[in-house]
Amino acid sequence: MKRFYKKVEVNSIDTGFGITLDDKALLSPGKTKLVVPTKTLANAIADEWGNQEGQIIPSTMPFMTLSSTAVDRVRPRSDDTIDEILSFLETDLLCYRAQEPDALVLEQNEVWQPLLNWCEGLIGSAFNVTSGIMPVSQVPTLVPSARKILRSYNHFELLGLHQFTSISGSAVIGLALLENHIELEAAYQASFIDDYFQINNWGDDADASLRIANRRREMLEIKEFLDLL
Repeated sequence: MKRFYKKVEVNSIDTGFGITLDDKALLSPGKTKLVVPTKTLANAIADEWGNQEGQIIPSTMPFMTLSSTAVDRVRPRSDDTIDEILSFLETDLLCYRAQEPDALVLEQNEVWQPLLNWCEGLIGSAFNVTSGIMPVSQVPTLVPSARKILRSYNHFELLGLHQFTSISGSAVIGLALLENHIELEAAYQASFIDDYFQINNWGDDADASLRIANRRREMLEIKEFLDLL
């Protein structure tokens, strides 16, 4: 699609901030008026539209994409989004530890256990942890306690949390990032601890490195999005 507008502006409205293209309200792909909760996010989206030259390239507009997803997909079905996050939490990456080698077991415990301890304090419920890949049942209080926390987030925060959880395999890491308990680099290290261990001990693998690089890029976009909320 060719650029069809000349002027991009941000406007304050009762429910947040909107963006206009030549004085016409910017709509999401679902044809909903795009209203975001902060002026900083609205400005970032406006910059994405303002920076388009000639052809409009959606892949260069991550904040527009994430905000539209929050409006079109998360807001109408926030309970479904919460249920999906809770499904990750029940089988969280951090609850499944390696049985060997000893160095990996130690590293997982050192990196993951403090995050679990913090999350237990946030949610108000303990986690069950196991070694190996056999499923472990979580304590009955985990899901209802976590649901109360998740319902306190708006649909933009839920979208960011859901996206980060899906990429990392851990709702605990996603929550720690959303709540500013850890920095992005720490989230990388916790998410890719097994991959980094294999690379450091058995050498680089081109496919694995490319996969990590792509996931890191996606995580960075989500973190930048959350920082604008």
